[in-house]
Amino acid sequence: MINPPTTGLLRHATDVYQSYENGGGISNLEEAISLYQQALELSPVGHPDRPICLNSLANCMQSRYESQGALEDLEKAISLNHQALELHPAGHPNRSSFLNNLAICMLSRFGSQGILGDLEEAISLNQQALELRPHGHPYRLSSLSNLAKCMKSRYKSQGALEALDEAISLNQQALVLCPIGHPNRLSPLIHLANCMKLRYESQGALRDLQKAISLNQQALELCPVGHPNKPLLLSHLASCMQSIYEAQGALEDLEQAISLNEQVLELCHVDHPDRPLPLCNLASCMQPIYESQGALGDLEQTISLNQQALKLCPVDHPNKSSLLNNLEHCMQFRYESQAASEDLEEAISHQQALELFPKGQIRSTSLSNLANNMISRYETLGVIEDLEKAISFNQQVLELCPVGHPSRLSSLNNLAHCMQSRYESQGALGDLQEAISFNQQALQLCPVSYPYRSSFLNNLAICMTSRFEEQGALEDLEEAISLFHQALEFCPPGHPHRSSSLSNLANCMKCRYESQKATEDLEGAIFLFHQALECCPLGHPHRSSSLSNAAN
Repeated sequence: MINPPTTGLLRHATDVYQSYENGGGISNLEEAISLYQQALELSPVGHPDRPICLNSLANCMQSRYESQGALEDLEKAISLNHQALELHPAGHPNRSSFLNNLAICMLSRFGSQGILGDLEEAISLNQQALELRPHGHPYRLSSLSNLAKCMKSRYKSQGALEALDEAISLNQQALVLCPIGHPNRLSPLIHLANCMKLRYESQGALRDLQKAISLNQQALELCPVGHPNKPLLLSHLASCMQSIYEAQGALEDLEQAISLNEQVLELCHVDHPDRPLPLCNLASCMQPIYESQGALGDLEQTISLNQQALKLCPVDHPNKSSLLNNLEHCMQFRYESQAASEDLEEAISHQQALELFPKGQIRSTSLSNLANNMISRYETLGVIEDLEKAISFNQQVLELCPVGHPSRLSSLNNLAHCMQSRYESQGALGDLQEAISFNQQALQLCPVSYPYRSSFLNNLAICMTSRFEEQGALEDLEEAISLFHQALEFCPPGHPHRSSSLSNLANCMKCRYESQKATEDLEGAIFLFHQALECCPLGHPHRSSSLSNAAN
C-alpha cells in the first residue's frame, strides 16, 4: 500500500516542529510552518488528514505569535482552529481537544487586545471542553487549569469576586489531581497560591494570605537549585511575606521578604533580562524599613535600587512605567524628609510614565502617583493649581475604577484626601462633605479583617473631627473618637503606624476635654501622647512632633 503524499510531509513537519520546541531556532519553526502549509494544500475539505493539518499549522502559528508577537499569526491560528473545530461537531470523540486549542488562542488575543468578547468566548470553550472531560479523563487537569486562568483573567479585568472564587475552586480541583509526588504538582500549587494572594488583596482575610504562603513554600520545595521556576517562586513568597508584614507589623516577616528578594537578585546576574524586577521588589521591601525606622540610609538604598532597575529597562520595557512610579514615590519620601525641592520636581517629571501606558491599570497607578506629587508640591508652594490638578488626576483614576474594580478603594481614598486639602485651603464646606462621602464609601469597601482598614478609619475620623470643629456637632467628635479607637486596634505595639494612631486619638480626647472639661479626657490624652512618644526613639522622623504633643 502506498502512503498518501501528506503522510511524509506531516511526519517530517512534526519532527522539525519538535526540534523547535526542544530548543531549536526560529528557522525550525519557519520550516515546520512551510511543511504544514504544503500538507494542508494537499488535504482539501473531506480529506482524512485535513483536521490534523489544520490543528498542527494552528499550533505553529500560535508558537510564532508567542515568539515574535505578530498579531496576524494569532489571527491565522484562530481561523485555523475554528476550521478544525467545525470538523469535530458535538459527539465527536476528539472535540474537547479542538475546543481547548481554540480557547487558548482566544485567551491570548484577549491578553493582547483586551477585547472582553474574546475572554468570554475562551471561558465558554473551556467550559465545554471540561464537560467532555469527566473525572478520570487524562486531560481533565489541563481543562481545569485553563478554565481557572480564564476566570482569573475575568476577575482581574472586571473585579468580579465570584470569578476569582471559581478560579480558586478550579485550581483546588487541579491540585487534588496532583497529589504529592505527581510530576505536574508544581503548576497547580503556583496558580492556586497566586489566586489566594489576589483574594487576600481584595478581601483582606489573613487566612488566604497564610494559605498562599504555605502553597508557595510547598512549590519552592519542588524547585531545587537551578530549577527555572526558582526565581519566580522566591519572588512570589517574598511578596507574600511583605504583605503579612504590612498586615501584622512583625519585622522578621519583612526581613525574610528582603532575604528572599536578595536570593532572586543573586540568581539574576547583571545581564539577566529579568534583573529589573528583583531590584524593584527589593526596593519595595527596603522602603517600609525606612518608614518604620526613619534611617535615611535605607531610603537612599531604595532609591539606588530603583535607579539601577530603571537603567536596565529600555523605553518599551513592560516594567518601565511601574519603575518610574516607584522612583517617583521614593523621591517624594526624600522630599518629605529633607524638603529638597529638586526631589519633588524629579518625581513630578516622571509623569512620562503616563505616556508609556495610555490606558489600563498602569495608567491608573501613574495618575495616582502624579496626583500625590502634585499635592506635595501644593503643600510646599501653596499654588492652588497644583491641588486642582491633583483633584483632576484622581477623578480620572476613579473613572477608570468603576464599582467592583479592585483599585476603587484606593482611588476613593486619594480623592477624599484631595477634597479634604481643598477644604482646609478654601474652607468650602461642600469639599469637606465630599471628602467625608468618599471616605465613607472607601470604608464600606474594607472588610473588617482588611489589613489597611486602620488607615481608612483614620482618614474618615480626621474628616469628622474637621466637621466638628466647623459646626460644633458633638456627634461628629464622638464618631471620630470611635473611629480612632477602632484604628488603634489594628496597630499593636511594634506596628509602624502605632505612634500616629495614638497621637490622633489623643488629639480627639484633648478636643473633647476642651469642649466638655471632663478631666478623664485630659488624662487620657496625656497618657496616649506619652505612649506615642515611646514609639518614636531618637532619630525617628516623628519624634519631634510627639515631643511637642506630649509637652502641650
